[in-house]
Amino acid sequence: MSRVIDAIYENGVFKPLEGVKMKEHEKVTIKIISSDEWLKRFNRIIEKIHKKTAQFPPEEIEADIKEAIKEVREAKRGR
Repeated sequence: MSRVIDAIYENGVFKPLEGVKMKEHEKVTIKIISSDEWLKRFNRIIEKIHKKTAQFPPEEIEADIKEAIKEVREAKRGR
């Protein structure tokens, strides 16, 4: 299972800020990204999306999103 969780670093140990269901001594890989860096990356992605979609009216984008959601739901139901 893969998840992204928030944690705090205290006294040489990363402490999750939420419950984590894992087996005792289970080995994991941790990728450390500060909240500031994550926000910078997220904002760059959003800027790229805005630039690429600027030529389309918001109503058209919303309609495409709704259609995609409908298709995914139908596929999950086996239609």
